[in-house]
Amino acid sequence: MPVIEIQRVPGLPKDRALVNAGTVFSEWLGQESFHRDIRINVNGIELQPDDELAFVLNENDRVIIFDQPKSGGLIGTILNPLEHLNPIKFTQKVLSALMPKPNTNAASGNSKTSPNNSLKGQTNIARNGEAKPDNFGQVRAYPDLVQESLFEYVSNLKYITELMCFGIGRYDVSSVRFSETNLGSMAGASYTVYQPGDAIPVVNEGYQFDDVDGQEVPGVNESGNFPIESATASTVVSGIYAGGQIAMKIEKQADFDYFMDLTFPHPVTFTINISYQTTGGTVTEDITLSANLISAVETNDGAVVDPVYYYTFTFNRLSGPSVPIESATINTTKFILNDNAALMVGPFFSPVPSTQLWLHTQSGLGGNSETNWKVTIWKVDDDNNQIVGTDQTFTYRQTTPHDHTSETFYRTDKLTPAAGYGRYAISFQRTDNSSDASRLQVEEIHAVNIRTNVVHAEETLVMIKVRATENATSGRDRKYNALITRHVISYDMETQQVDYTIRPSRKFADIALHNWLVVAQQPESSIDIFGLYQIQAKIDAIDPRLGYFDYTFDDEDISLGSRMETICDAASVSVYDDNGVLSFSRDERKTSASTIFNRSNTKPDGYSLSYEMTLPGGYDGVEVQFRNPDTNKQDFVRYRVSGNTIVEGAPVKAKKFEMLYVRNRFQADERAIRECRRLIYSRMTMAITAMADGEWVNIGDMVQVPDTYDTNQQAGYIVSRSGNDFETSERINFSGSMFVQITDALGNTSARYPASQRADTRFGFTAAIPAVELNLYDGEDIQSPSRYVIATSEELDAGQWTITAKQPGGQGTTALTLAEYSDSIYQ
Repeated sequence: MPVIEIQRVPGLPKDRALVNAGTVFSEWLGQESFHRDIRINVNGIELQPDDELAFVLNENDRVIIFDQPKSGGLIGTILNPLEHLNPIKFTQKVLSALMPKPNTNAASGNSKTSPNNSLKGQTNIARNGEAKPDNFGQVRAYPDLVQESLFEYVSNLKYITELMCFGIGRYDVSSVRFSETNLGSMAGASYTVYQPGDAIPVVNEGYQFDDVDGQEVPGVNESGNFPIESATASTVVSGIYAGGQIAMKIEKQADFDYFMDLTFPHPVTFTINISYQTTGGTVTEDITLSANLISAVETNDGAVVDPVYYYTFTFNRLSGPSVPIESATINTTKFILNDNAALMVGPFFSPVPSTQLWLHTQSGLGGNSETNWKVTIWKVDDDNNQIVGTDQTFTYRQTTPHDHTSETFYRTDKLTPAAGYGRYAISFQRTDNSSDASRLQVEEIHAVNIRTNVVHAEETLVMIKVRATENATSGRDRKYNALITRHVISYDMETQQVDYTIRPSRKFADIALHNWLVVAQQPESSIDIFGLYQIQAKIDAIDPRLGYFDYTFDDEDISLGSRMETICDAASVSVYDDNGVLSFSRDERKTSASTIFNRSNTKPDGYSLSYEMTLPGGYDGVEVQFRNPDTNKQDFVRYRVSGNTIVEGAPVKAKKFEMLYVRNRFQADERAIRECRRLIYSRMTMAITAMADGEWVNIGDMVQVPDTYDTNQQAGYIVSRSGNDFETSERINFSGSMFVQITDALGNTSARYPASQRADTRFGFTAAIPAVELNLYDGEDIQSPSRYVIATSEELDAGQWTITAKQPGGQGTTALTLAEYSDSIYQ
């Protein structure tokens, strides 16, 4: 289908119009609105003012119309307002920054720690401080942990809940697994996917107590093992009772240092000597009290030189013998302090403030046995000091229905402290005896906050609940994964409008467009969308698998330009900046040359030609690394060159392509074979400086360029034609079978025709070329004549080149870098 492109402002993308083959150009032009002063380029040839416009548009014609008046005043009027909205220079600077230097392995080294990109054992991890996964195409995703795992026991069974994030955006989710096992085949397992904007009814946000790990709680019959620490002071500075508390002050001594470092409150016993009145007189005796040590303070006498240091211990919750301690005198003859906490487990302290505490315990019971215990909690401040009045005690009992057999009973008890949201200390103490048939263990504690109707606006999350194995033989990593396909925007070729309705797609064009317009928020005017989807349509016609892109971007430091290069490289598409517009070109077979460059439209400056005598770079084959869709690990396609044939197998020196964004062997195999053919058939490179015609060609175009210094590749322009006799601007030397190609008045390059020497002149040739309209130079109306190149068939093949780089120069010239083109590369 003929394509007409309209360039109204330099730097902004061209408007496009699709017309049917057979349309008369002048009739179409009359229906459109243009300035009087326009430039028209047809297939690389700029039309002159007196050229005929009533020509028929053929199937592959390309017409470019520059609707840009040449008078300085008017062009200034058009451009100035845009400087405030989308400055041309600014746009070009942005694109320049976005587009890094070309790199075949664009994604190499870009990933950080996302399991999706890992080549080793993938697991679910928390990637704190790193970018959220940005998945595109179809990937086997190992979602990131959003929070700690949380478990609870229900009816003696352990259920684990995981909340994980697949990544930014919306996905189709299927084939949910644990490692290689489908989750649905695991007993008690279930999952729920929450797309962006979905409300999660309840999220239990749990934080594990790091210092709890299966501690056994001793029974009261084990008290003979205590105290575990004791200190004695034979001289007491003072002893005071007030308000249900006792404060004992002694001189500092090392035996008591242990008690200074305890966490308070701490259960202790202490012995003091007291005197009190009875009806029979004064009684002086030692008494032992049980209490909580709530404070231990070090002070001194204030002396500047050699001060005396003191320890003051304060106790509450006093219990002991029935003596009138409140009226007794505490003597300064004795103070013995014992650590009684070994009867208790704890206290353990919350890692974060919470509204609930989940206590997980195990009771190993024989027949007709039970465990009884109490749990004491109290709120603490940031320094783990008790907040007065917040302590609570809870009692629990676990029995067994068995008369003879043994069983371990698992339970989760959920506490909601009366003191409300905050950090808590927790201690456990058995209130009965322990034995081999009655064991109590504290397995774990979680501080839990309950969140309701939680919404994540940008990410897709999954909540997985599984039933754990009771007697696991080994620890195992989390290996939850799923096959996910990203929803992205697309483009309608018929209406030439972006379709912002997102839907699942693996097409590189959809993914590239989504990244440019949605992720990067770039304007539509800064990307050649139509050209991008023309390439996608060609790929789809061959095999859609050649245009897939499946990869996870997990590094926020990756530039937009690097993303676009990576996406397009999967489809063998190059990305380049064409006058401020992101443009695309695919490495594929070209049916005809875009134009001919010879001495008529090139300058000798900067010309070079090089040839590799052996395979380029010394490579003898190609290795393509891709991601195997079955194992989700790296896999390789390897081919080597043997003579002029390609055989499967590992080469000695491989040209390597790391393409982990390719997830199907067909795509990797096609790339590897094509790159092997390139080693065989593309060994020459050329650099030329084109004149004005260099403006009309783009990277990826195939052009005909005769070797300036090869006498058997001869070129020039046509002076006249009479039947099959052509007069040329240059002398032609015939040697062997010669063929000719010419350009017509519209710039189209003809097919090859056999050419023979004219008998009457050396400045010409004879060839049975169909009657086509030619541009014949007259110095006035026609100044860009039709060109020719004449050589042997082999020499003409050698004159076909692919543009790999384009750099505009000064004074209307363009520097072009070319690589040898051969149809054999694309067989």
